[in-house]
Amino acid sequence: MTKKHLIRDKDFITAFNKVIKKKDKVIVLYSGLWSFIFNIRFKNKSIPKKILEIVEGVVGKNRTLLLPSFSSEEFLAKKKFHLDKSLDKNGLLPLEALKSKKYYRTPQPLHSYLAFGKHVNEIKKLKLKTSWGRKSIFQWLSKKNARLCVMGVPWNKGCSYLHRYEELNKVPWRYFKTFKGEMFDGGKKIGTCSERKYSTVTNLKYDLNPLVKEIPKKNFLRFKSKKFFLQSLTCKQIDKASVRFFKKNPWKIIKNQIEIKNFLKKRVFK
Repeated sequence: MTKKHLIRDKDFITAFNKVIKKKDKVIVLYSGLWSFIFNIRFKNKSIPKKILEIVEGVVGKNRTLLLPSFSSEEFLAKKKFHLDKSLDKNGLLPLEALKSKKYYRTPQPLHSYLAFGKHVNEIKKLKLKTSWGRKSIFQWLSKKNARLCVMGVPWNKGCSYLHRYEELNKVPWRYFKTFKGEMFDGGKKIGTCSERKYSTVTNLKYDLNPLVKEIPKKNFLRFKSKKFFLQSLTCKQIDKASVRFFKKNPWKIIKNQIEIKNFLKKRVFK
């Protein structure tokens, strides 16, 4: 990318103001900076820190910003969840948010979220009975009609909210499993943790594009640029499309349908 086409701070400011409306009260950002990070040029500041500052500035003090801070890889390997540092790879913005110590992190060892802003006390009171279904942070996001933004990654790979209706509809290729371990903060053990996830069976191959295509194109707010990808939708827009999709043929999001259906005929979940 030539110098004149490098991505600068003003590009991000313009972009986020395009995809976030003034009436939005809760904003969630799913990001993959790795897809365009080498085309960014900021002066005197690290890229993740500057982008996070920009997003926080657009969101403002009277709204709430959430970032996914997933750590399933580390937790499943060690059964230890460090609130202040456990994070899977490619989490550059969540890592920066963790370092800032301004964000509240939900105590979920697999699919935690970092929250900053007006509604943090509400989030602290959530029971978080499952990862995605009823009494989950996704249910709270749905009630708030949060604005979900994806940056640098397509919807079918970057937005975990799309899994919500798999749990609500109890799709056959998933089953409930509870993961337990120890929880730490600042290097000290502070207790135990657990998360009940509607987990997938082995060898499952996804293609969430059929679900994404169910969402009307007019619903997407887009930053039209060749420099980087940024779009947004509200939870209600995804909810409506998901209800329609799962009434039709939810198996369309499974690429290896025959293999999984044959597997399920023989499998007994415990």
